[in-house]
Amino acid sequence: MKFFYSVFIVFITVFTAEKCAALGGEVIVTASRNDMLPKNYAGSISVIDTQQLELSAPVHPAEVLNEVAGVNIHRNSGQEHLTALRSPVLTGGAGAGSFLYLEDGVPLRAAGFANVNGLFEGALELAGGAEVTKGPGSVLYGSNALHGLINILSQAPTGDKEVLTDILGSTDGFIRLKTSLDGVAFTGRFRLSAHLVHDNGFRENSGFDQQKLQIRHDTNIGQWSIKTLATFQNLNQETAGFIQGVDAYKDKTQALGNPNPEAFRDGKSARIAVHLGKAISNKSNLSLIPYARWTDFSFRRHFVPGKALEDSGHKSIGFLASYEINTDFGGYLLGMDSEYTKGFLHEFQPGAGVFSFIQGEHFDYEVKAVVLSPYAQLRYKLGPHTNIKIGARADYTNYNYHNNIDSGKFGRFIRSSDRQDDFFLVTPKIGITHDFTKNVTAYARFARGARAPQITDAYSLQLGQVIGEIKPETLDSFEVGLKGTLASLHFEIAAFSMHKDNFFFRNANGFNVVDGKTNHRGLEVEFAAPLTNKFSLTSGFTLANHVYDFTDITGSASSSIHKGDQVDTAPNTLGFLQLMAKPNEKLNVSLKWQHVGDYFTDPGNTAKYSGHNAFTLRTNYNVSDWFGLYARIDNLFDAAYADRADFAFGNHRYFPGRPRTLFMGLKIKS
Repeated sequence: MKFFYSVFIVFITVFTAEKCAALGGEVIVTASRNDMLPKNYAGSISVIDTQQLELSAPVHPAEVLNEVAGVNIHRNSGQEHLTALRSPVLTGGAGAGSFLYLEDGVPLRAAGFANVNGLFEGALELAGGAEVTKGPGSVLYGSNALHGLINILSQAPTGDKEVLTDILGSTDGFIRLKTSLDGVAFTGRFRLSAHLVHDNGFRENSGFDQQKLQIRHDTNIGQWSIKTLATFQNLNQETAGFIQGVDAYKDKTQALGNPNPEAFRDGKSARIAVHLGKAISNKSNLSLIPYARWTDFSFRRHFVPGKALEDSGHKSIGFLASYEINTDFGGYLLGMDSEYTKGFLHEFQPGAGVFSFIQGEHFDYEVKAVVLSPYAQLRYKLGPHTNIKIGARADYTNYNYHNNIDSGKFGRFIRSSDRQDDFFLVTPKIGITHDFTKNVTAYARFARGARAPQITDAYSLQLGQVIGEIKPETLDSFEVGLKGTLASLHFEIAAFSMHKDNFFFRNANGFNVVDGKTNHRGLEVEFAAPLTNKFSLTSGFTLANHVYDFTDITGSASSSIHKGDQVDTAPNTLGFLQLMAKPNEKLNVSLKWQHVGDYFTDPGNTAKYSGHNAFTLRTNYNVSDWFGLYARIDNLFDAAYADRADFAFGNHRYFPGRPRTLFMGLKIKS
């Protein structure tokens, strides 16, 4: 692998010297809520555009998001997933709270009530694009924007009064209908989109049905631009659990089975946001975004002994306000985010006790949360080609917790009496950019990310914890990078170093660790370039090292951590390489190689997964302006691999990867 990376870096260096035609026109919106050129942001934001979404036609977010350097999303069963973004693949409260998922800049969930499988609540299948920020977010984003954020961008209505229909099916019983209606109404343009999917699942008792509906309306009233976006999602899933045993994923019979046919995951969510924008003058802009959300979620905790049932949900209202002024010296940004949430969680184990997982009630509580977050940022011109941005964000979080059942210790579970908890976080950011040329920019950035505990971190306590002891996680990140275009090569290279304190996670025996420390260092390379007028190449690769920076010796070797051990589920190498051919204006063909390096599957570094390589073949053929066909073959060479490998409760556990599968679809425009 070291040889491979040496050859790869040499290839990149040589290729940047080749001369071709220029690329351009790309903008990002995540960093400031206004269009800006990527070169003006001191940090790494990867853009997934409409064309990339159309060509990949993902049936799961991992299929397209893992084409971003530094991203490693593990597919579990159905629409389940776990995320890594310049990080290990994180689970539990850490997995829910370390990444911020947004829709047009508005979080999909309240900060303390996140969903570890949160991407399935977004409407990526209906989107016009997505932006992935790696590392702590800008001053606009607080809790959960710790390791990074994913902003799903809704597709703008055109007012062309057209209907688009997209039907996709597979050889193992997957069928999907996407449709959208574009038109004019209420003195503006609207787009009504729907996504309906049924999947039998390639494993026993693992099918799901999901529906998503989204409506966007754009208009102008006086000097105000007004965008209204509403999204509804419903998931009903029969879940396949881990298969167990050393390298069990290599056994095809076992890989297609399901040891947890009783497992399920049902979730509903609804959101509405009104984006109000006004140019106060030619140098200042005001943005106001009131929003509301609702979620309701039920599932069986099949991945732990006891297999308890968990029900949770929350309702929120919020308001995002920002004011940006451009001046001769640069400019400044002022803002205030506010949110009120009321949520609940109920966990009950109907079956007999297993070890310390007792039968009956585990938790039953309600939490009211208030979050207030002012922020400010100054942009200053140090010279004609150099800019600096200095900013900070303060996040005040108040949890008002009410326990509905008896307090005390019950089996492994600790139930706190009623209490209030407050957290106050300040996260400074500083970034500098320097334009070497019109198209090539270097940057350096220091940023602190921080998050208040998830309510499950704070109130779903276990033996060994002390009520009220949990502290907010903080992550200090420094990165440098180079990005832009050289001839026709569009590229970005970034090196990062991060340190995290008060890392909250679950060890291999399922117990919470509240005071972990980790270090994260890595190098990311992304590029896209034409090879000839008919062939192009895109790629994203990551070389990283994630290690524990503390020692925690337990009675179990798999859970005992020594300073310098590798963080589990954190491959040193990740990447993809895709060759695309366009023989004519109607046909596109691509071959993608997706690489995941080996990684330890437990904190004690006693068990390991060997990694894998998988290939996908895609083709799109536009028969006419109104009719097109597309197809793809997943896992082209039918490799036996694991989407997720884990070691817990004394067992090697895997979610097996889908075997070779053919998908075929058609698109109609009328």
